[in-house]
Amino acid sequence: MSEAANTEAFWVGTIVDWLVKNASLRKERIDLTRKFTQEPYNLSAVRVLTMMDELVALHNAGRGIRLVLSQNWRLAHRNDTVGDFIVAFLRLVLPDTGRAATDKDASSAGPMSESRQGRPHNHRLEALRANPGGDWKPVDLEIIASQYAMKFRKITGTHEVFLHPSVPHCVTIPLKARIRPPHVRAFLAMIDGMDEAAR
Repeated sequence: MSEAANTEAFWVGTIVDWLVKNASLRKERIDLTRKFTQEPYNLSAVRVLTMMDELVALHNAGRGIRLVLSQNWRLAHRNDTVGDFIVAFLRLVLPDTGRAATDKDASSAGPMSESRQGRPHNHRLEALRANPGGDWKPVDLEIIASQYAMKFRKITGTHEVFLHPSVPHCVTIPLKARIRPPHVRAFLAMIDGMDEAAR
């Protein structure tokens, strides 16, 4: 598990799985833009703090490196949205890769491949490119979108729209039907357009 604990995919999957179990939800209902204490999770602040303790215990057991969360960090992030919490936690446990993927102070003049695409982030994009017909869920695209500072919101409970000011069009994916290859390719084209605009 020590190798797995060194990857973004492991920690994102662990947090999503924790939510599925503790909020009694299907994975399709995980919404990164909502806070732990809001619908559809409705978890108490105490339960969120307990989750942090469980994640730290898993980290310490898996990597053999002792991580201690300060009280200030715990209190500062207990009211985060799920997406913001994932990014903040990745910065702690994967400082070398998390900073590259999420550093809001990165120079906008530099290539996006350096300022926005951390190594684990590239792996997720490569997986999308290699297998656009895979069993992708909205949360998979939301994770990438949050790292690219893309805006996304659910509309009418059946679709989700992704936007970014540097791209003149938006991408819409279904929430209840299967995400098909054309949806994935449109999403990837949007990211490529953001890369192009940043150059």
